[in-house]
Amino acid sequence: MQIEDIKELVQGSDSATDTTRTEAGEMLVFAHLSQYDDEFSSSLQTEFRGQFDLIKPKRNRILSELWANPVSVAFKPEDGADADAAEVLEGLFRADMTNSDEAIETALQEQLDCGFGAFRFVTEYESRFDDMNNVQRIRAEPINEANNTVYWDDNSKRKDKSDSRWCLIITSYTPSGWKRYCKENGINYEANKEPSSFKSPEATNSWTMRTNTKTVDIGEFYHKTKKRKKVVMYEDPLGESKSFYMDEIKDVQEELDDGGYIQVGEKYKDRYVVKKYILTGEDIVKTSKIAGENIPVIPVYGDWAFVEGREIWRGIYYDAQDAQRLHNFQMSYIADIVAKGPREKPIFAPEQIQGFEWMYSLSGADNNYPYLLQNVKNTQGEALPLGPVGYMQNPTLPQASAGLLELTRQSVNDVTGGNVDMPAMMNSQVTEGQVQAAQAAQNMETFIYQNNYQLAMKQAGRVYASMAAEIKDIPHEVSIQNEDGSEKSIMLMESVLDMETGEETILRDISKGTFKVITSTGPNYTTQRDKTRTIMQDLAESQRGTEIGNMATLHYLMTLDGPQTSGLREYAREQLMIMGQIEPEDEEDQAKLDQIMQEQQANQQPDPNMVLAQAEQAKADASMLSAQVKQQGVQIDAYEAETSRIKAVSATGKDQAAIAKTASEIKGNELDAIQKMAQTFMSPPQRMQ
Repeated sequence: MQIEDIKELVQGSDSATDTTRTEAGEMLVFAHLSQYDDEFSSSLQTEFRGQFDLIKPKRNRILSELWANPVSVAFKPEDGADADAAEVLEGLFRADMTNSDEAIETALQEQLDCGFGAFRFVTEYESRFDDMNNVQRIRAEPINEANNTVYWDDNSKRKDKSDSRWCLIITSYTPSGWKRYCKENGINYEANKEPSSFKSPEATNSWTMRTNTKTVDIGEFYHKTKKRKKVVMYEDPLGESKSFYMDEIKDVQEELDDGGYIQVGEKYKDRYVVKKYILTGEDIVKTSKIAGENIPVIPVYGDWAFVEGREIWRGIYYDAQDAQRLHNFQMSYIADIVAKGPREKPIFAPEQIQGFEWMYSLSGADNNYPYLLQNVKNTQGEALPLGPVGYMQNPTLPQASAGLLELTRQSVNDVTGGNVDMPAMMNSQVTEGQVQAAQAAQNMETFIYQNNYQLAMKQAGRVYASMAAEIKDIPHEVSIQNEDGSEKSIMLMESVLDMETGEETILRDISKGTFKVITSTGPNYTTQRDKTRTIMQDLAESQRGTEIGNMATLHYLMTLDGPQTSGLREYAREQLMIMGQIEPEDEEDQAKLDQIMQEQQANQQPDPNMVLAQAEQAKADASMLSAQVKQQGVQIDAYEAETSRIKAVSATGKDQAAIAKTASEIKGNELDAIQKMAQTFMSPPQRMQ
């Protein structure tokens, strides 16, 4: 593109959004610098002009809720993409965005203050010292004052600007800063010639924004163009197909010939190419290609709409500014009355305090006399009134001002949302359901900002995936971040041999296929962990001594993150894996679990020496049992002989029957004893079998 073409595009966008930018820019000043602009200040009569910000607490509350409920970005594989590659891409995105907190924070603040914030993705080399390391990574970079410095294609209609063909960022440098930028980026410049600015950022009419600092305003222009590329499809003798862009075939021609591939078809595919132009007011000083197919600038809007063809964005301050100004005016007016109004003073006739004026002076009042003197008669001897003849009254506040203060406060709450009265909610009569309902109602006030933030992060995921597919195209080790914040290293584009087909397979290739971006919003991991810790602690206490209680205790130990707790976490993790409650995360965990299970199985098998010892003991017990049985048999014979003798001596049949019954009971008791003894001695060998 030519410099004249770019200026024409930017001029059209500037004309279409000038009014909206001016209003939003004033809100940035209103939020962070001064709530008194030139026009309002000229009509204000009070000498004191204070700021009593009623909006800032609501703004900070919404901002903290956005920060406490981040948007999670997940990637779903499509069009031949690998599921493992999607998991790796998600871990890479999480790791790179964790290192870019400033970019997200700046965008969210400006989204809330004026209705428009933005950040952009840039690529950089992973190593600053290894010249042979060409591996790149992606980083999110903040864009300060995006409302005044970022311009979009005025033909784009989507909120995420995914349909925009160009974007401009104005960056201001001091003359020395611009020269340093040129040296670092290989831009030729004339040392004695100062470049003209491409375009000055939007400015307000507020006196607080006026500055005499000399700057050079440079344009960074991103332009996306569609190009049709020819795709050639090949197939080998086994039916496996591959496709390549026409300009890539020369690099893989030898591989295709060796594999016996033949051309089976061709088609045309549309691809986008993004270029970046560095602009001064006179010329394009540098052109470079940007990785991916998307403009790497991510807009984050607040209250956004199109009205009669005009794009409008607004933040929390816009609708509340009138009530806030009126509140400032009322408070300043009351402060003026109190500061300039008279204090209550007694009124005396001159003759009453003649000669004692010093006691009623300011210095006398400071002396704090225990009493004051007064004349009771004048010089003619006439009686004078005792005490002051009157009082000068304190200033009173107009009733209208007192009522208006409450109305202005309510007006601000109406457009920004009131706060939940947490002390009142802590009342014992307030149910948990009522607290949750109140918090849910308050959370609805952040919906528009949370929803637009989620939409922006979805576009960020698409841009990131497109850039990563282009720069992560060689095998190398990468560090990814898990959901809990832990990191692990994994090999990208690892080449392995498929034992079934005998062909080489590439694992975790994020450059193959496409990925659908899925976003969700919820409490961050720290909040979820703290809540889980409380639940598990209560469950462990209530179910102490049970299997559920033991599991809850282990899960509680898993959530500990303080010093000297790593051993407890590792122990709890091992136990839960053994119990089958959690799955091994990687091959190392699986190997550790297999080793533990093998050790447990080995411990459960009987020791051969112990088995022999138990057999010898059983044999000895059996011999002892046989001897005792023989001894009991002798005793039984003795009882039987004694019974026969008693029968012979007995004189009557009745005595014989009684004696026979007695002998039978004795014999039965002895037999029962012998049987029980035999069972006792036989039990160990039976259990051993």
